[in-house]
Amino acid sequence: MKPPTGISTTKAYASRHSYVFLTAALLAGSVGLLSSQHSAFAVGHEAADPARQGGRNAAETMVLENSAGLKWELVKTTNGWALGTISFHAKPVEQSATNGLLALRNVNSGEVRWLAASQGEKGGPRTARFSGQQEVAGVKLSWAVDVALRDDLPVAGFTPKWSVDKALDDWEVCLAYHDGFTNDWRVQSYPWAGNSEEASIAPMRYCGVPGVLLYRPDQSLVLVFAIDSNSDYLNPTTWSGKTGFHFANRRIVPQFRVGGGKLAAGTHYEVPLQLFLSDAGEFAGAITGIMQAWVKVNNYRVDDSLEVRTPQKAFDLALEGRRKMGSWKPGIGYEHHRGTPFVYVGNNPYIAYYEYRLHEITGDKVWRDRAFEQIDFAIKGQQPGGVFHTSWYFDRAVPAFCSRDWSHDGYKVDINAWMVRYILQTWQRVKEKEGLDRQDWYQAAMAALNWVLTQQNPDGGFPQVVEIDSGKKSESVVCGRALVGLPIVAKITGDDRCLRASAEQERFMRRNVEGRFWYTGAHPDLPPGDFEQDSIYAMVEYWLDKHDRTGDKECLDRAVANAYYALLYWCPKQLSWVKAPTQCAHSEQQHFNQYSVYCYGNRKIQCLDRLFKKTGNPLFEQLKNRVMQLNFYTQVTEGPYQGAITEAIADPWLERNQGFEWRGSPYTSELVADLMLQLIDMGLVAPRGVQSR
Repeated sequence: MKPPTGISTTKAYASRHSYVFLTAALLAGSVGLLSSQHSAFAVGHEAADPARQGGRNAAETMVLENSAGLKWELVKTTNGWALGTISFHAKPVEQSATNGLLALRNVNSGEVRWLAASQGEKGGPRTARFSGQQEVAGVKLSWAVDVALRDDLPVAGFTPKWSVDKALDDWEVCLAYHDGFTNDWRVQSYPWAGNSEEASIAPMRYCGVPGVLLYRPDQSLVLVFAIDSNSDYLNPTTWSGKTGFHFANRRIVPQFRVGGGKLAAGTHYEVPLQLFLSDAGEFAGAITGIMQAWVKVNNYRVDDSLEVRTPQKAFDLALEGRRKMGSWKPGIGYEHHRGTPFVYVGNNPYIAYYEYRLHEITGDKVWRDRAFEQIDFAIKGQQPGGVFHTSWYFDRAVPAFCSRDWSHDGYKVDINAWMVRYILQTWQRVKEKEGLDRQDWYQAAMAALNWVLTQQNPDGGFPQVVEIDSGKKSESVVCGRALVGLPIVAKITGDDRCLRASAEQERFMRRNVEGRFWYTGAHPDLPPGDFEQDSIYAMVEYWLDKHDRTGDKECLDRAVANAYYALLYWCPKQLSWVKAPTQCAHSEQQHFNQYSVYCYGNRKIQCLDRLFKKTGNPLFEQLKNRVMQLNFYTQVTEGPYQGAITEAIADPWLERNQGFEWRGSPYTSELVADLMLQLIDMGLVAPRGVQSR
């Protein structure tokens, strides 16, 4: 995976946006003989020479077209039928493909043999069938492809199906939609590639929609190239576990490679492919159009059968366990999660705010005491320049504040903004409820705010980390906690600097995040370029908050688009080989690829609730309920960590080597507050449901 190499140009919101879906149910047609072909530039070949192979002169064309602006002109050369040209609104996606319809690739030598169809028949204005045979190393490969356009949507189908009469070693089947380049492209495939010029994912272990997002750097054309998620895609217990994806800008066309060099006799291989396109020209229109089409064409439905417990029971369970939880370190805070020898002080103010809310609900003084203790301890770690240290390792001979967050050293800008926000929100609440003005909290927060605001990079974004000794700033990342928090801090303090910094950060987000589908920086324990999904819902929350303040429809459009974009990261269904619920689970981040479901520094569940109330789209309410129940599923229900949230819900790709149902360590700190504060603020927790003690 390559890091970002350029900055896309974000255009004004386009009122017209379009998309295409490419899929089909493959029909096994009659097969005929076709000739072997070798190409200097072919699907998957490493050569950069774009020269086209001989026999390319088209003697015949077959045109499929619909009213949605999609046109597929397949061509017949002297070698047989080939992919030809897919055009959208009269503009070709890529140069005409004349080599064939699919290809074989030798996994040892890299040799590619394109397969052109000897038989082709048009079934109507929008359907066609192609078929052929090929002999390779004494093995006969028979194959067929159906292409179909739907009338009611800009939809095309392309599903190859093949079999071999004897085992074929050293060859894999390559599936693409073009065979050469005239345009630059980037690829995003969470969590393996982000705004990348190349990707090589073998075997595929997709966490969300089983495909990739491909786009031109200026977003003039955006597409999703995917396997139909209704199939049993990527099941590691079947042949489909040998599927990979490969792409290199201007060198290797986007392609799925199937078989892994071992095609078995007697196996009927079928890969239903999908391609969705948009020429909206900018983020919101492109993603919303593509994903609305994906939902409709795939008949995507949220599974509402998961009913773990009610929000009130989940809250009561967490509260009961929290009273006696051994991870509480009096006067300091909560051990981050089981087995970790440190308190993540950066979360202290957030948890303090949550526990002060518990005090309001229950009347129990223990929660007020813990809230005060956590903020009092956090501000002791403030440095002369105003910045807060974020960690406290309690197992060391001489415990001390530091900013070595899981060994990732450096001052964390986003976490400092997080601390400022929740110190001020707790200060404000205590002052309003009790008439107690903790000026030491307020002054500490303002000093840290001054430090945060001076860290803003020239591009308007904030760095994830600042070197302690040199003061050197990292590249700008989403910094979603600061993104959401600065307008809130401005409202509490009246400090207009926060609004100016927020406006600059928004411009950075439009250009460098949404403009490149590149969301990074939420995890303070990992490098700034770490690709993750939690930043997406920070963006949703920011746009929803701004829509509340301004009523600007574009803000709501962007909130909706980001929520749709997150669906690309989320598992679309129950995986057949996993017992734990998987639909709407996501990979935590690129370095820890197990399925998680929690909110991390964002209010995903509450955002989905707000989206439903603002748009009336029932999908958002269904997603809210599903994600909420998934979180309840990961609650620890008994023992010394009762009420904690486990880090994972399943491990479908055995990344942790402890079985598909691995759930990991229980987290006792911010993940609990992340969940419970949302339940409280959505009005799902009633004071009468808790017994005061």
